[in-house]
Amino acid sequence: MNFHDWAKQQKTILFDSSMGLGLSNQGFDTNNPLWTAKALITDPDKVYQVHLDFFNAGSNITTTDSYQASTAGFAKQGLGQDEAEKLIKQSVALAEKASFDSTGEQDKWVAGNIGPYGAYLANGAEYTGDYGEITDDDLRAFHEDRLQWLVEAGSDLIAVQTVPSFAEIKVLCQLLNQYPDVDVLFTCSLKDSQHISDGTDLREVQAVLEAQENVIAYGFNCFKPEFTENALDYVTATAKTDKAIAVAPNAGADYDPVTKTWGEPNEKIFSEKAPSWRRHGASWISGCCEMIPAELKNVRTVLFEK
Repeated sequence: MNFHDWAKQQKTILFDSSMGLGLSNQGFDTNNPLWTAKALITDPDKVYQVHLDFFNAGSNITTTDSYQASTAGFAKQGLGQDEAEKLIKQSVALAEKASFDSTGEQDKWVAGNIGPYGAYLANGAEYTGDYGEITDDDLRAFHEDRLQWLVEAGSDLIAVQTVPSFAEIKVLCQLLNQYPDVDVLFTCSLKDSQHISDGTDLREVQAVLEAQENVIAYGFNCFKPEFTENALDYVTATAKTDKAIAVAPNAGADYDPVTKTWGEPNEKIFSEKAPSWRRHGASWISGCCEMIPAELKNVRTVLFEK
């Protein structure tokens, strides 16, 4: 069965989108402009281990370590386009190997992970949408290589995550039109429960994403957990399609873009709140940077076994 048909049959899908804490817990320092993508260069074995741990904990979908990987980002590290392509495709291979090696008996898939332009800026702009002077053509050029390589590498779906800018959303949708047969999870960062980070009304974003045929699920990623239920209520009230709604909040900690670290999280918030998120309309459920495999296993227990 292909991913599209499988996903349409699921009441609940558990995905993981947290590479940062898993790498940090293995001693990897994420305080660099590439964030977790630096590990593709120096510590691919640690990337593989994060995927393996999440699959063993029960994740259905793992997202590749390419959120902050880009041709432009690797160029700043002295790497050319060929090397960038190799590393981004390697991110898919590492996740696929973990899927094959995992002892988890659930269905398992690999999402090629695309972060926003703000992640490349490495200054916290993925939470504000403040990109300065940049054109749609600039954004298109920034994203198109990585999208192509993740598709060519055999990703089961594409995960576009934490996008704070409505202009960037529309550019990414134009690029996604080039791959009409590739399913897409598309999430935005939030300013509050009714607006994405740049202030655009969630329902305006919803209209664009519901019109995008290959977006199979859309929602919110890496935002304050207290926004979750109200944001879900806001979009489910005006949903006009059967696309799934996805949520992956943070654990309530504040992010420091200088040190690339988070404050003190409530690591149990995901399993405490996941049943409520599902009641409010989410069917794809995860947590972002502070999710750990043990807590994902707890989420699977409360969603699937109780």
